Amino acid sequence: MRALICFAIVTCFSVTLNSDCTAQNFVEFPGQNQTYGDHTLNSSWVGGPTGVTVTFDSDDVTMHEDGNGSSQRTARNTQTFTGPSDPSNPQNYDNLSLISRYGNRLPLIQQMSANGTSNLSFLFDDPVNEALDLFITDVDNSDFVTVRAFNDQGVAMDMDQWTLVDEGDLSLYKDTGTVFSDIIAPVPTTVFNSSEISLTAIDDSNYNRSFSILRNPIGQNLGRIEITFVGTKNSPDRDNPNTGSHIYAALTTAVPEPGSFAMLLGLALAVTGQRRRFILP
Repeated sequence: MRALICFAIVTCFSVTLNSDCTAQNFVEFPGQNQTYGDHTLNSSWVGGPTGVTVTFDSDDVTMHEDGNGSSQRTARNTQTFTGPSDPSNPQNYDNLSLISRYGNRLPLIQQMSANGTSNLSFLFDDPVNEALDLFITDVDNSDFVTVRAFNDQGVAMDMDQWTLVDEGDLSLYKDTGTVFSDIIAPVPTTVFNSSEISLTAIDDSNYNRSFSILRNPIGQNLGRIEITFVGTKNSPDRDNPNTGSHIYAALTTAVPEPGSFAMLLGLALAVTGQRRRFILP
């Protein structure tokens, strides 16, 4: 066991010196605009460990409270940081700590399910045995999200072995339409158990840029990740076409925090198969 821990730490230090620890290889959605109902997304994973198919399945509850507007859909929502980050230049993605680790692009896909339920799935062409970082953002307004994973044989994985590696606010400054706000988006309550990871909004904020980053254990032949989203509330200003309760998701190869002892220890424990749960600074 000691040899394995040393190997993991030395390997990460070696990679860090070569600046590879901060490289990000996100699942991308080129040309994806907005698509309603059940569909397969146009996705690619340049530099990823394998090919990936992204699918969206809804419960077909597509009407708003006023009877207008479809809301079971996906849409590309890539966020790009443009500095400097200050109240006169609000960004949707300007958390400098995240940018230093993942780069200045965050290719998100919107998962919309106002007053309904939908599943967004990442299906891998080949079993994945390396660590991946799954972003779940914008859990607010009474939204409820669950994450489950399956191996390449379709057997449900023990989600209590996954890790919450980071959480916080994507945006340091927000344009509310009337003023620039530095309000901090509250992170959801995250609960791990053997069957699923649940993320539940802690208040009724309707202006949230929270993020949660979940990481799988390595060496378990990961075959599919499934995100179930229940949009449980439809506020009056959302009773219009193309609007509704939504979250955003992104998936990338794991990006260790350069020089982070918690990250190095997390990698070592992953190699030894031990459970871990760290919140990185």
